[in-house]
Amino acid sequence: MFDKVLLSEKVANNIKKLIIDNELQPGDKLSNEIELSKILNVSRSTIRESVKILVSMNILEIRRGKGTFVCEKPGIATDPLGVTFMNKKDLLLYLFETRLIIEPEIAALAAKRAKEKNVEALEVAFMKMEKDILEGKDHTETDMDFHNIIAKSSQNPIIKRIVPIINDCIKEGYLETKDIPESGEKVIYYHEKVLDAIKNKDEKAAKKYMKEHIENGMGQIRKK
Repeated sequence: MFDKVLLSEKVANNIKKLIIDNELQPGDKLSNEIELSKILNVSRSTIRESVKILVSMNILEIRRGKGTFVCEKPGIATDPLGVTFMNKKDLLLYLFETRLIIEPEIAALAAKRAKEKNVEALEVAFMKMEKDILEGKDHTETDMDFHNIIAKSSQNPIIKRIVPIINDCIKEGYLETKDIPESGEKVIYYHEKVLDAIKNKDEKAAKKYMKEHIENGMGQIRKK
C-alpha cells in the first residue's frame, strides 16, 4: 500500500512535468487516462490516483463528460490568505493597505514593460468597466480584470499570481460590505489616468495615480 502511494505521488510529479514541458496553459485539456498510462508506463488506476492528488493540489480539475483540464489558477488554493477565518470588521481596509504597498510599484513596472497586446487588453477592460459604471451595474468584476491585466503587464509571473489572489479576497470583502467603496466617477477618473500613464510608458504617473486611487478607496472605507 505504501509503495502504491509513493508511486502515485511520483506519477503525479511526472504529470506536472508533462504539463510544464508541453507548455499547457490554464484551461487546456490533459491527455486522457489511456494515453497517460502509455506515456508514463503505469496502470490506469495509478493514473487515476495521481490525477486525484493533482486535483487536491488545485492543479487539475475534472469536468464530467469532458475530461481533465489544467486549473484556471494552477497550484493556487481557494482562499490562500485564509480571509474566511479572519475578523471581517477591518478586513477590507487591511486588504486595501496591502494593495497600497504593492500596486503602485506594479503599475510603474507595467508602464515600463507593457506590450502592445497588454495595453489593448487594458483598454478593453477599462471600456467594459466604464460601461458598467455608467449603466449603474456592479463593476466589481470588470474593475478586478483591469487590475489583473496591469499585473500581467508587469511581465513578472509572481506578481501576475499575487494580485488576483488579493483581488479575489477583496471581492469577498465587497460582498461583506454590500457596496463598493469609492464613487463610480472617481473609479473612472483614476483608472483612465493609470491607463494613459501605462500607454505613455510614464512610470512615475502610473505609480502616482494608482497610489491616489487606492488611497481614495481607503478613505471611503474609513467613512463607513
